[in-house]
Parts: sequence; C-alpha cells; structure tokens
Amino acid sequence: MKKTSSRTIFSNLSVYGMMHAVVDAMCAGVVFSIFKDQLVSAQDFFNLVILYNVLAFGLQALWGFITDRFDIPRTSAIFGAILVGMAAISFSYAPIAAVILAGLGNAIFHVGAGVICLNLTPKKASAPGVYVAPGALGLFVGTILGKGGNFVAWPFLAILTFLIFLTSVITRPEIDHDQKKEVRINGLEWILSLVFVSVVIRSLVGMSIILPWRTDLSMGIALVVAIVLGKGLGGIFADRFGWLKVGVGTLALSIPLLVFGANNPYVAIIGMFLFNMTMPITLIIISNIFPGRTGFAFGLTCFALLLGAVPSFFVEFREVLGNQWMILSAIIVSIVSLYISLKIYYKDKYLQGL
Repeated sequence: MKKTSSRTIFSNLSVYGMMHAVVDAMCAGVVFSIFKDQLVSAQDFFNLVILYNVLAFGLQALWGFITDRFDIPRTSAIFGAILVGMAAISFSYAPIAAVILAGLGNAIFHVGAGVICLNLTPKKASAPGVYVAPGALGLFVGTILGKGGNFVAWPFLAILTFLIFLTSVITRPEIDHDQKKEVRINGLEWILSLVFVSVVIRSLVGMSIILPWRTDLSMGIALVVAIVLGKGLGGIFADRFGWLKVGVGTLALSIPLLVFGANNPYVAIIGMFLFNMTMPITLIIISNIFPGRTGFAFGLTCFALLLGAVPSFFVEFREVLGNQWMILSAIIVSIVSLYISLKIYYKDKYLQGL
C-alpha cells in the first residue's frame, strides 16, 4: 500500500483533530445546557446523561463494523458531525431528542474520523494519539459554557461547517480493509482481554479520582492541557522509545503523583499527564490485533471507556473508588495487565512485523 505523505497526515490530523474538539464541545454544551436551563427534572437529566454515554460510547463498535464493511469513514465523520449540529440547534425545545442526536452523532463521527487517523500512520500510535487528544479540550470548553448558561450554537456550527467542507478537500489516506483479515494472532483473546482491563481501569480512575482543586478555573485549564498533551505526546513517544517502556513506565511514574499527591495541583497535573500517555498505545494495540478492522477496534476501546466510567455516575460507588488505596490498586492492576498483554503481543510473528 502506498505510504501516506506528510502533507496528507498533517492536513487530516489538523482537520479531524479540530472537528473532534468542536464535536465534543457541542455535545457537552448541549447536555449541560439542558441541566442549566432545567429543561428536564434532575432525575430525567441523570437518565439522559446515562443515555448519552451509552449511545456515544456503547454503539461505536457496531458502527465501526459498518464503517469497515462499507468503507465509509469520511461519510461517517460528516454524518456524525451533522447529527451533533442538529442536536445543538434543537436542545432548547426538544432536549431528549437532542441528547439522542448528540450521542448518536458523537459515536458515528468518532468512528469515522478515528478510522482515517488510525490509517494515517498504519500500525503506529502517533496519529491516533494526536487525533484523540483535542477531545478533552472540547469537553472542557463545552462543559464550562453549558454549566454557565453561555453555550451558543451558531459559532460552533459555523466552525463545524467549515471543517466539514475541508474534509471534502483534503486527501483521504488509503485504507486496506482486507489486509490479512484471516491471519491468526497467537494469544489474541488474552491480548484483547488484558488491554480491555487496562482501558476500563484507566477510565475508572480518571473518572473517580478526587482532585479537590479542579474546580478552580486556572487549575482546571492546566489539568486539561496536561491531559491533551499526555494523549497527544504519548503515541509519539511510544513509537520513538517503545510501547512497553512508555506505556508501563508512565503509568508506574504516575502512581505516587496521583495517589499521594492528589491534593497538590502541580504534582497531580504532572501525574495526569503521565497517566494519559498510555491511551494511544492501548488503542493501537487493539487496532493491530484486528487488521483491516480499524473502526471496530476503535469502537471496542470506547466501549471499554464506557464500562470504566459507568460506576462513577453513582455517588455511592464514586466515594469508594476515589479512596487513594483503591486508586493505587487499580493503577497497579492496569500496569500488570498492560505489561502482560504487550509481552504476549511481541511474541506473535505477525505482530513482530508491524
């Protein structure tokens, strides 16, 4: 397959990375505007949050399968973005429909754009890490605007429309969905299960850890920047220095900073930077063990994120999970799972050639 040019890589990552931030900002803005404006009851809002997350993260594997089957990543990204735009327009008079549109649109967009970005640097962690990273910034901006009652749809719609136009102009990378679909990877079930556990725990820790200073706006911004940089640089460093060293090493280094330094914003922010560097590594591992099915693989990782996040929605679980010794134990389990999965991964002859 023809190697993707640097220009194509840069243009696609720029456009889809910005779209990722805008889409996530609009989804968060819609959801939290519904809460701020009291368009539904408190219990109904809680149910809508659950519904949104199930649609946004739980359906990605299914839509990823469809995207792979019909080779429609760009169409998926555009269609998903349009659905999110419709949610932003309709939330004030149809909140339930808007949440459904936002959840479906988020899932469909993420898979489509994810497939494109995973295939910019095939089998490498760099591009998917850069693509995923801006989402955290978008969520932060949308949440702040929504909770403050300041979310206005039209500026986001204007930016999103321009970005959709750019997707039709830039060159899409070649995607070989038939690439070695029949290859048998030794230990595939173990690799998938262990990486899945690592992702679930990372999501659980990220949602449950108690950082009492994060409500301060300046500290919140610094935290989000650290998360964005961690995800974005994690894949680049991993490809340069090795997935095992970076993935396991950064998780291990994050332990004392997050477990014993959570009350100190400067210490914990560094810990969150390190903690998030494993994200593109786990994503590319799952992608590589499902050759030719990058959409399905991307969706599986997002389903794992959902499983990890759900317990944190319930106060009684969140209080227990936020205990520092629970955080310590969880990160250790995540490290062990990732370490063993990578050891099995490197033993397979097909995967050794990637």
